[in-house]
Amino acid sequence: MPILELVTFKLAKGVSNEEFLVENEHLNSWVKSQPGFEYRALAQAEDGSWTDTVFWQNMENASAAQQSFGEEPSLQGMMKVIDMESVKVDHQQIHTMQAPA
Repeated sequence: MPILELVTFKLAKGVSNEEFLVENEHLNSWVKSQPGFEYRALAQAEDGSWTDTVFWQNMENASAAQQSFGEEPSLQGMMKVIDMESVKVDHQQIHTMQAPA
């Protein structure tokens, strides 16, 4: 069953959006190579917090990516620009999706 991964977080103190978005490009490259990856959207709320929404083919793929995230050398910079204590991860089963015809 397809999985929606929702990750909410704040940036580390003193990190600008521009600095974060540079590191985010490394995440874009990495996630595209992960088995079961469908697509990703990154959004920022008015309060400055971020939501990373990722669609996976199944929970096994989502779990494998989550486990390897912290071990990936190209993502070490990302770990420094995010307030890791603010990170919340939620996985939800997708029951229906709609797209324009």
